[in-house]
Formats: sequence, structure tokens, C-alpha cells
Amino acid sequence: MTRQIIFIVLLFLTQLAFGQKNNLSKNPPQPPTKKEMEMEEKNHHCVKKTNKTFTARLKKYPFNVATQIQLVSFKAGVDTSQLQDMKNLDSLPRLNDTICYSKLTELKSITFPQIDKLTDILYNYGYGGTIHIGSIPLCYFPRNAILFLDKNGKVFEYIEICFECSKTKESSDKISLGQMCDEKMGMLKDFFKTVGIEYGIIKSLTSEN
Repeated sequence: MTRQIIFIVLLFLTQLAFGQKNNLSKNPPQPPTKKEMEMEEKNHHCVKKTNKTFTARLKKYPFNVATQIQLVSFKAGVDTSQLQDMKNLDSLPRLNDTICYSKLTELKSITFPQIDKLTDILYNYGYGGTIHIGSIPLCYFPRNAILFLDKNGKVFEYIEICFECSKTKESSDKISLGQMCDEKMGMLKDFFKTVGIEYGIIKSLTSEN
């Protein structure tokens, strides 16, 4: 239903913009047909669109710079960079630009075969077809993250993840997660589970004290 509403809004905005240019569009926007909605839903599913090699995938930033990659979990934290605007913004626990490792719940450094699997999920899977609407998560309670460490062992980038709300936050606009098709978050969640991360994956957030 949410996608259908967004689809209608997009059709209306497109028609409005077109009408302003040539003043020829006078008919009100029509809701998508059942066939159009079924195709939209189908196109949102993940398919293996490419078969980029591990070497090619490792050229993607920040994998091309990182000397170590860690998966972590954490309980409620505060983004200190946003304290002036939001006093309780949930985030990966850190002080300014430094990750507070003492406040992390779990930490797993991943191996090359595991990095191979992670990058395969991110960069070889995408939408099954053309999409017109996207998801709009209404919550954000991140409890997991992917950390990228440089040669000095310092975290220089991270990907924050809220599996509960299916939303991510990247530390840099240079980071791409590929096309976020419907099943990709589930694939990432399963990946975290196989690596051995439990909190935010198989342990509920209600267990927080």
C-alpha cells in the first residue's frame, strides 16, 4: 500500500511538471493498475545482475583502502557530532571521530573469504528490473555496523545498519552499497549471523538494559 501511494504521488508530480511546461496535460493522474503494481513489486526483488570478480569488487571504496574490516554490534549510543541539534540521536558509539570500542557489544574481524561474500552481496546483486518508487523507513535504531580500518588500525569509514528498520547510514557519500533491492538487507543480516554477530541479529533490542 505504501508503494502504491508513493507511486501515485510520483505520477502526479511528473504530470504536474509536464503540464507546467506545455500546459497540455489536463487529465488527473490515474492510480497504477494491478499489473503495474505487480511489475513494480517484482522489480524490487534481488537478482544477481553481475558477476564482478573479487578483484574488481575490492577496487570499490572503501574496500580498496581498508587493511582490516570489522563487523560490530552495539547498544544505544549518541552521535556526538549532532548534539547541538538532537540530544539523543541514536548512533554508533563514538567520541567525535573516534569509535568507542569499549562500548561495543561484539566485534568480529572478517577474513578474505568473508569479504568476498560481503562484496558479492553488495555489488553483484540488484533490482530485478526498472523501479519507480523506493522505500521510506520511518524508524532508525542502529545496532550493527561495518568498520573500515586503515594501515594504522584507525577506523576511517563505517556503514551503520538498522536491520530492524532496514536502513543504513554511511559515514561518507563516497560509499556505495549498490542497489538496495528488497532482500539485500536480509542477505546482509544472514552474513552478520554467519560471522558470529548476535546482537541486533538474533537478539532483540528489547534485551537492552
